[in-house]
Amino acid sequence: MLKILVAEDEPEILRLYKLLLEDEGYQVFTTIDGQDCLDRYKIEFEKTKEKSPPFDLVLLDHRMPKKDGAEVAIEILALCPTQRLLMVTVFAGHHDLQVEKLKKMEKLEKPFDPDELLTTISKLLRP
Repeated sequence: MLKILVAEDEPEILRLYKLLLEDEGYQVFTTIDGQDCLDRYKIEFEKTKEKSPPFDLVLLDHRMPKKDGAEVAIEILALCPTQRLLMVTVFAGHHDLQVEKLKKMEKLEKPFDPDELLTTISKLLRP
């Protein structure tokens, strides 16, 4: 079962992600802000042998309390450069998303259709 870590500070959107992704057969772990996401990631990363990605995908909201999605993405990539990331944001052209380390990260603009999210995730998770 593929594992997805989701960071989203809006409870209803977080619930939507969880239901939608679990219906597709993913194992979903949810976090409510950037720091919570990073803490969860580090715990799971330490459990991995050979320091491989602990999640098949990390889905990040851009604007979150404590740490925004760009800050979290940079810290995750510093730990595990091969981690697949998806930033979901209304700020797709935002300055901090243009940081060199984040340019290759997949981005999905809000609002989005659930099918668009699932298609994007499916493409990212292809071997």
